[in-house]
Amino acid sequence: MKIRTLLYIFVLKCIVFCNGVTAKELLFCYEDKNAAPLFLGVDKAIPIDQPEASVEVLSLLDKAIDGVEIKFVRKPWRRCLNDLEFNRVNAVIASYRTGRENVAVYPVDEQGKLQEEYAVSEFGSCLIGRYKFHKEWETREVFQNKAFTIAIPNGYGLNSALKEEPFFIHNTFSKSKAFELLDKGVVQASVDLCQVDDLKVSSYPYKSKNVKPIYPPYETSHGYLVFSKKFYEENSTLSLEMWQWLSKFESAPVYIKYLQTLK
Repeated sequence: MKIRTLLYIFVLKCIVFCNGVTAKELLFCYEDKNAAPLFLGVDKAIPIDQPEASVEVLSLLDKAIDGVEIKFVRKPWRRCLNDLEFNRVNAVIASYRTGRENVAVYPVDEQGKLQEEYAVSEFGSCLIGRYKFHKEWETREVFQNKAFTIAIPNGYGLNSALKEEPFFIHNTFSKSKAFELLDKGVVQASVDLCQVDDLKVSSYPYKSKNVKPIYPPYETSHGYLVFSKKFYEENSTLSLEMWQWLSKFESAPVYIKYLQTLK
């Protein structure tokens, strides 16, 4: 009888407490190409020793919040966005672009304004090139045709903005290929991460050809953890908890650490 009573108490406690800590699985999709420091490596493999800055941040979030279990999958960026739209994955990290709010839930206030304090990161992107490009860029207003050739990876949000500039855009499969074309002189410019918060940085791997960024950044963007509409609808409280944790976490040192490993 005593054993039955103890068993009954154990089961009762489990019903009360165990159900409360059941973690919700969140499938996070990120790019399968090297985009340092956000994502390292290529293909579908997730590096173990250096899992990428964004993955490290989300792994820390996973440990901090009992109600979520984050799993990672790597795919081409456009497929990540497509899978988010159809809830085949639950979340990505993305900057805001017009139209993306139709397939993803961003942290916004009651007036629909983005809440930048909930961003995972703040990055500045600079045009990079040699001295001649810098000088000609200063007087680009005199050019009526496409005067410069720039290499930029497919899928980058800056593609649309740069189409308004005097550029012939050479789209590449990866960021490293764009840098290679610039190093070889095939193109005159590319785009590089040049600022994390207020700190100037660089991920350009070739140091001997006098390629420099043009400051201030051409664009400053925030990376948000965004959710599929279905996931957010079913887990709005959990989603808010994750955004609030990110707002208190200092992510810049993590991204800078990964940049330094590339030197």
